[in-house]
Amino acid sequence: MLPLPMAALVSLTITFKLDKSLEYLHAVAGPALENCASGCPWPSMPIIGSLWAQKVRRWHDFIVVSSSRSIFRQNQEAVAQLLRSCFTSFLGSLHLSTSPLMSPSGVNGLLGTFISARGLRPRVAPGFLYLRSCRTIHHVQDVNYVIVELVAEFARELSARWASTDSPRLKSTGASLAVATATAKEVATLGASLLCVSGGLQLVQELYQETMPTWLLSARKDKLGNLRVVSRIVEGYAMAYLLVLSGAMAWGVAAKQPSWALSRRSHVIGVHMDFVAGVLDGNISLGCDPATWKAYVSCLVGLIVNFAPLWVQEVKQETLRKLANGLKGWHECELALSLLERGGAAAMDSVAELLNVI
Repeated sequence: MLPLPMAALVSLTITFKLDKSLEYLHAVAGPALENCASGCPWPSMPIIGSLWAQKVRRWHDFIVVSSSRSIFRQNQEAVAQLLRSCFTSFLGSLHLSTSPLMSPSGVNGLLGTFISARGLRPRVAPGFLYLRSCRTIHHVQDVNYVIVELVAEFARELSARWASTDSPRLKSTGASLAVATATAKEVATLGASLLCVSGGLQLVQELYQETMPTWLLSARKDKLGNLRVVSRIVEGYAMAYLLVLSGAMAWGVAAKQPSWALSRRSHVIGVHMDFVAGVLDGNISLGCDPATWKAYVSCLVGLIVNFAPLWVQEVKQETLRKLANGLKGWHECELALSLLERGGAAAMDSVAELLNVI
């Protein structure tokens, strides 16, 4: 049973002649029906699909895909499962028993390489399906928490897999750190891309101000059990990459931005850096592992200093001083000095003070 206005639209459009000269009517009617169905709380699209599939055989694949998308608009569990499928298809399965040859990964696994032939069951890659569905998710704020948890999980598991390998190249600290950094960057790049395409500036702002601080403050020892130190470190790296990449996609790293974008970027980054400085200053208690926190802060500051130095000038001088003192306590004096140097002329007093201590 369909709502009356939608039933009337279906009845009207389904009587159209299948004539090439009237193809433009179908091009208008298809998206119109889909948009109407997405705005209705009832599961209307499967009903519309069953009616149209009998009328327009060549639209079968389109209708099946559109009907499958309807579940992601209101079912958050289905959205979480689809996001997990995106990570698995891009990064590979976390199960060691899964053969890489049986589950192709990378961009081809995420977005697919072909459309199924006519008459066969439609086969849609998870990334393609998510791109077609993410803009219609009703509670898109929940996507932030799902993506953050998936980035952390895949970073931990993939790094643990690399750490347990018998390859002699990974016995050295330098090689292990390089592999760990590459793993964190790969996981975070996918997470940042999915996050930005889902909600744009709104989700990025929530990531900086709410989601990431909440994740860092939450205790997860009971759930995770005993993890290797390398897994904790890569987890922190991945979180830092996720934050910086999301911000770079949303606001950019250059000065040539609209005034409203610069103002928003300055405010949001300032709020998050105030939070980090508050933790380093001992005013806020953390719930995450100390190794994760140290890796997160060091990687975050390093990325901003090297790739987004203009962001440093948008942070309060008192906050920069607290960050530098915290890094100095970890014997990261060079990183602390680089941070203060990019703070502009106002930070020169702090630079001189740090040099005297060093």
